Order: sequence, then structure tokens, then C-alpha cells
Amino acid sequence: MKKFNKASIIFVSLALGLVLPVSALAATTPSLGAAATYGILSSTYTNTVAGTTVNGDVGFTTGPAVAPAGTHTNYGSGAPYSTAGSAQGSALSALASQACTFTFAPGAINLSTDTTHGPIGVYTPGVYCSTGAMNVGGPLTLSGSGTYVFRPVGALDSTAGAIVSLSGASACDVFWTPSAATTLAANTTFVGTVIDNSGITVGANTTWNGRALAFGGTVTTATDTITAPTCSTPTPTPTPTPTPVLVPPLISITKVPSLLALLAAGGGSVAFDYAVSNIGTVAMSNVTVADNKCSPVTFLSGDTNGNLTLEVTETWNYRCTANVSQTTTNTVTATGQANGFTATDTAEATVVVGAALPPPLIHLVKKPSVLLLPASGGAVTYTYTVTNPGTVALNDVSVADNKCSPVSGRSGDVNSNNMLDVSETWVYSCQMNLTQTTTNTGTAQGSANGFTVTDLSLATVVVSAPALPKTGFPPEENTLWNIILPAGILGALFSFYLARKKELI
Repeated sequence: MKKFNKASIIFVSLALGLVLPVSALAATTPSLGAAATYGILSSTYTNTVAGTTVNGDVGFTTGPAVAPAGTHTNYGSGAPYSTAGSAQGSALSALASQACTFTFAPGAINLSTDTTHGPIGVYTPGVYCSTGAMNVGGPLTLSGSGTYVFRPVGALDSTAGAIVSLSGASACDVFWTPSAATTLAANTTFVGTVIDNSGITVGANTTWNGRALAFGGTVTTATDTITAPTCSTPTPTPTPTPTPVLVPPLISITKVPSLLALLAAGGGSVAFDYAVSNIGTVAMSNVTVADNKCSPVTFLSGDTNGNLTLEVTETWNYRCTANVSQTTTNTVTATGQANGFTATDTAEATVVVGAALPPPLIHLVKKPSVLLLPASGGAVTYTYTVTNPGTVALNDVSVADNKCSPVSGRSGDVNSNNMLDVSETWVYSCQMNLTQTTTNTGTAQGSANGFTVTDLSLATVVVSAPALPKTGFPPEENTLWNIILPAGILGALFSFYLARKKELI
């Protein structure tokens, strides 16, 4: 019995999965813009007898012999007539772009008697398409809230006395867009907006809750009542505001001691001067400068506008004085913040006590060609600029990067002596592809007088986070195959169910 119950559960679950409806993309109501207030919008409006009432604007360039009764704020070809014509075209394009949710069998179709779409004479929201004319040949009920679009490739007409009624639907959301002329027979009760430049003819004593929009065509009435529905403007789908991706900052610090060599055995006082520059594209706040062997580091000058922000155009100067009694190498670190990122750069210097030969100094500035990449990533070229802020030429100069190689293409050795002279600037480059936000470090190194000096330079390149994918279901198409396939699978499962039941009883 347990096996039987398990098989039953599996069968029912699969069967329900096959027969329950699959969601499709819903039809949507377009904005009619300036055309929304018109009961009739045409090039030529023909009305030859009294008895027609139009509650809504009436637009035309060639007017009727007998003006209709009713309320019309706008009448004729004055503004907003032309604007309304453009709005009609835009609405028709929006409707035409919507996928069919049901397509009738080829040929003309009587909407009131068709059963292939569902219950006879009853329609739920969707886009109904035919390859031939559509006819409202009797009662027709639009059931449920949502948008209804009827799109015949051919004419639209009704049979005398036909009635279109609403059950939970709104006249604001019903649209008819035939490719040929529209003819409503006498005594028709009709609902919705017809957009048809091929012409619209309304038979006598027709009551219509909707609009006859035929800008560029002809609308003909005879003792009819047309009322343009008052509709709220459809709320447009908001365009998501992209989350701004912020650019990271870049900072550079140069450190130069007032004395590089002290001959006196006991050492002496040395002033360390620091120049902090903004080599990026965004201003930085909370700028700090700290030396691991000298304090306090005091700000001297450079904040030209006094806003405590290191602008791209500014260089801030600091100084720290210390007594050096033995050969000392110390490192200074500069930091600055912007857009949630912290930029860091370091510089080191050696002061020699008791020797005549001064140690070298080297300075590296690393800049990426781009600080911000799209979600797909891309190529970045890093440029490394190496200078000698000391007093002696450097040999064995090299530049490396912890995440990009090779660093190559040295230029700037003007006298071709393979030594970085005090007056020279050497430039290197390296290219790599980034797929995620990356911080990497460049290192410059050189030697002189038995000392080797190093400088580091960091840079961050941000790769934008990918946008969330658009999701949804494709529109359903009511084809014969969509019916045969589920039915065949359902039949096979049912046969399996019966066989299992026979075995287990």
C-alpha cells in the first residue's frame, strides 16, 4: 500500500505540473497621451443627421454636416489635434509590439462563437490575433482585470445587436487594432478603443464606451452615442537608477631628508621633508602622514583653499625633525580617503652616520589608464614613472608589479648610461586584463654607493558589479503541438498509474 501511495503522489504531482497553466507575459495598456480625451479623432468626420452624441473631444480637418451633441473641450483641428495624432501612432506601435498570447486558426473568426480560445463568448486579458477578419457576432464578455488587445489582420465588424460587456474589465484597457476598416452594425453595444486609419463606420443607435481613433482616416456616425472613458494615466515602468560606481583615489608621497650623510660620529639633527600629491581624479579627505621613526609629522602648506581636502591640483608639504645617531632607514606612509576607498603610498629614506658617501633615493608613481571598468572588465595599462629625488645617480634600476608582468618599455635614459640620474625620469608600462576590482603594487628599486633603495606605489581599479539579469517567462503560443505534447505525456503517465495499481492490488 505504501508503494501504491508513493506512485499515486508522483503521478498526481506530474499531472498537475502538466495541466496547470503556465504564466505568460501579460498584455500592457499603452499611454494614449493627448489622444486619450478624444471620442473621435479623424481626418474626415462624417455625420449627416441629428441624434449623435459624443462625450469627449472631436478631432478632424474636414467636419460633419451636422455637429454632434455632447461635451467636447476640443473640437476640430486646433491644438492638441496634431499631438493627439502622433500619440495615436505611438500607442498603435506599442500595441503592435506585444506578442500574441492566443492566435486563432487561419481565416476569419467570430469572437462570440469561437471555443478554441476558451469558454464561448468569454475572454480573459491577453493579446488575441487572427490572420483574417474578426467579427463580434453576438454576446461577448471581457472577464477580469487586465489589458485586452484584439488584433485582426483584416477588418473588424459586428453583427446588428451585438453586445460587448465587461465583467471586472475596464474600457480603458480594451483595444482593437484591425489592419482593414472597422464597421459596427446598428444597435451594437461596444467597448474599447479602436485604432484604425483605414476608417471607422458606426451604425445607427450604437452605444460605444470607448474611442474611434482614425487620425488620417474617416469616421462616420449616425444617431450614435460615443463616450470616451476617463482613465488614469498608466504608470510607466520606472527606469532603475543605476547604483553609481565610484572612482578610487590615488596618492603619492615623496620623502627627502635634509642630510643624507652625517660625518660626525655622534650623528645630528635631520629634517625630513614630505610632499604629498593627489595623482588621481577625485579629491581626498582624512589625509594622514606618519613616519615610523620620526614624529610628529607637521603640516606646513599646500591646502590652498583651506578645505582640508587634498585636491587633484594640490601638493601638501609636511616636515618632521629627528636626531639621528646611527645609520637609519625610515618609512613614511601617506593615506587619503574618497568614495569609500583608502589610497596608500609609502616612501623610505636612509641617512648614513659616519660615512662620506650619501645613500640614494628613488621615487615611483604608478597610474592606471582607467580607474573604473564596466562589469565585463577590460584592459588596463599601468604607467610607472620613476624619479631620483636624491643626490647620486642610481644603477641597477628595476620596476616590478605583484600582479602585472612584464613591466617593460623603459624610456627616459637620455644619456643612455643605464643610470637613473638626478635629472632624469624613467617611464615603464604594463598591460593586463581585469575581471574584478584589483589593487596591485608596483615596486621600484635602485642602488648606489653600496645601498639599495626601494619605493612602492599602489593603485586600485574598480570593476563594476554586474546588473541583475532580467527574468520572466516567454509568451505562450497556443499551438497544436503545445496541446499534443502535454496530452501525450499525461496519457503515458496515466497508463503507468493503472499498470502499477493492477500489480499492487
